[in-house]
Amino acid sequence: MIVEPWLLVFCAFGLLAALGTASGLLNTRLSVSEPLACALVGVVVGPVGFGLVHLDPGTDPQSAAILREAARIALAIAVTAAAIRLPQGWLGAHWRGLLVILGPGMLGMWLAGSAITALTLGLPVGTCFMIGAATAPTDPVLSAPILTGRLARWAVPEQLTAALNAESGMNDGLALPLVMLPILLLGHGPADAGLEWVVHVLLWEIGCAATVGVALGWLVRKGLRWAEARPDADRASLVTVALALSLATLGGVRLLGGDGILAAFAAGAVLNNGIPSEEVAERQERFNEAFGRFFDLPVMILFGAVIPWQGWAGLGWRGLAFAAGILLLRRLPVWLLLQRFMPWTRARPEALFGGWFGPIGAAALFYAMEIQDRTGLETVWPVISLAVGASILAHGVTGTLFTRSFGQWRRHAFRSERPQPGE
Repeated sequence: MIVEPWLLVFCAFGLLAALGTASGLLNTRLSVSEPLACALVGVVVGPVGFGLVHLDPGTDPQSAAILREAARIALAIAVTAAAIRLPQGWLGAHWRGLLVILGPGMLGMWLAGSAITALTLGLPVGTCFMIGAATAPTDPVLSAPILTGRLARWAVPEQLTAALNAESGMNDGLALPLVMLPILLLGHGPADAGLEWVVHVLLWEIGCAATVGVALGWLVRKGLRWAEARPDADRASLVTVALALSLATLGGVRLLGGDGILAAFAAGAVLNNGIPSEEVAERQERFNEAFGRFFDLPVMILFGAVIPWQGWAGLGWRGLAFAAGILLLRRLPVWLLLQRFMPWTRARPEALFGGWFGPIGAAALFYAMEIQDRTGLETVWPVISLAVGASILAHGVTGTLFTRSFGQWRRHAFRSERPQPGE
């Protein structure tokens, strides 16, 4: 499976050390995102390159389990980071807009992705709905380079950044009901599937996740406040505390049979409100850099190493049409239709920017393995991985260019709206 594990470790973490040393220059100077660079390194160490890794998640259950658990851990850590990036109190102040993008917005992306799959690939209806559900959530791992760093702070308004962060953190876990509904209908009658979906998926897996996540985040927040109030206590490391919280929440909720990814976001959101306001900016910046480069990017290397090249080639021109349709029609039309209902998209360019930067990544990989494990359908892995690969490439090469152009539009619009002398 892995020819030389220590050589793989050297390549992977050597790359991460180089990215950390460069401090974002790859993204800002060469207009190539760090996730894309990591995926390309994965291709190099995979079967089509040096052959250091031979994993086939599409046919080998052990390889599928490795990819699923790696994606699950990366997501738990990434959604915690997304919650920490939010301004304190933002979720409570903007819950109406969040309901729009997590309700009609996500349903629209699910239906659009399902329709695109059916029209381009001609797969059975149930399979199309599974693929549409797996590609509906946006990815916090791929979103981070667009929403953090100096360029993002200059170009993207704070409210839009927070909205994209919150969406990518929450919809990864909330996609579970969309994925499970067609799976249950495939193996049960409509009545039994509906009952199982409501009781087990909605009430237990989602409800349990939200409750446990909030409770654990509250306990850790109380502990931090108690410790920081003591004169003899050192200041706690946010990276250490948040990492431990995200993994403990993931593990605890998984033992209970709940949605650990949603729980990790809930725990991170509650913890975020416990950070002293005067320390938020400094500690969040260190936190995001450490989490993003060390914990989230390795899953992109793994993806590059397990790309099913033969499966992609077998899709032919239909695969190209599917990839183009997913990139252009899955999300952009939904955001344009819902623009007036979201306070962070007052102008059309803001809706276009937010609609484009909803990448598909680790969440889709995780749900692809879940679907394959529960149904035995081997057709989903080449299709969903193609959507992920297309998203990594498209968003990886357009991130810097589009973000800079968006920032220039905002500066021009601001200058044109300012009253001129004598007016």
